[in-house]
Amino acid sequence: MNHAPLPRPTDKLTAFLSDHFSPEPISLEPLLGDASTRMYFRIRQAEATYIAAVYAEPFDAKAWAYVDVTNLFQEAGIPVPQVLAVDERCGVVLQQDIGDCRLQDALLTEPELTRQVDYDIALRLIVDIQKTTPIARAKDSIAWQQAFDDEKLFWEMSYFFRNYVERYRQLPLSAELEALTLGELFALTYRLARVPRVVCHRDYHARNLMRHAGRLWVIDHQDARLGPATYDLASLLGDPYAALEDDVQAAFKERFWELHSAAFGNQYYASQKQFEHEYQLMLVQRLLKAVGTYAYQFAVRSNPVYLGYIPIALRTTAKALERIADLPLTTRLVQLALECEAKVAEPASVELPTPALEL
Repeated sequence: MNHAPLPRPTDKLTAFLSDHFSPEPISLEPLLGDASTRMYFRIRQAEATYIAAVYAEPFDAKAWAYVDVTNLFQEAGIPVPQVLAVDERCGVVLQQDIGDCRLQDALLTEPELTRQVDYDIALRLIVDIQKTTPIARAKDSIAWQQAFDDEKLFWEMSYFFRNYVERYRQLPLSAELEALTLGELFALTYRLARVPRVVCHRDYHARNLMRHAGRLWVIDHQDARLGPATYDLASLLGDPYAALEDDVQAAFKERFWELHSAAFGNQYYASQKQFEHEYQLMLVQRLLKAVGTYAYQFAVRSNPVYLGYIPIALRTTAKALERIADLPLTTRLVQLALECEAKVAEPASVELPTPALEL
């Protein structure tokens, strides 16, 4: 049976523009996207600019996560781009334009003091997002309906295995060894799935924080869901895009503990020791998922942009595993992965040696 081809993003955007804009001259500028299937364009008409996110499929705006979470965060005073128009049929969301300056880019040139200010604001924003939890519950927000539960957390570990271990590096694990390692990772996710939950951004890092009009803005918040209070912190401080030094990560983690404790007391953690242990577990889970995403982009979508971040993520994971005594198989697997990354400078063009795997 033949199916009609899906309309191209530019065709969908053209249809949207004809419905929502005056016939005055308009210019379109394609923008670099993220690791999703969305495409972004900057629209210019006269002196005004807008950002259009074009989705692969039509959607129901009443149940659309981006609009729902935007409303939730705006109600709480969290700086997110305003949604200006939504076209379900075309799959287009028109948003406020907050420029192109990602925190990742600003970090390359800004002085140390400015970086400290930026991260202090970013840490405060995590706490502000966590404070939306009772609002999300009252509104029955999509951010309340979704959670990092057993299924989601372990799916992400399987995603790492499928895309990094099997597809990208093709590491020679026996079926028994793979099952044992996945069992160890399930034990990790089992613990994380049972801690008290708050609203999390879900993808909180230096590419999703924007500098605009003297503020830090939050973008790509449509996947917000309930999860551990350490989730966004691990995402921000362990962020391979920023590659923060160990002592800087430790200082910012201590600052977050102060901010979180001032906001919530002992509602989520009985002690700082408990918080620290959960943070290390969360760092391992979050970064292995990130490695799986980077590997998927290359192995499945032939996109090499993220490959350089894999060794950074693995090194941070290895340091976190040093503080966790009961994940020996995961520790050895990460060490093996680091050995592979060190041996192959051009993974797309050099055949990997078959490493000896002793776990």
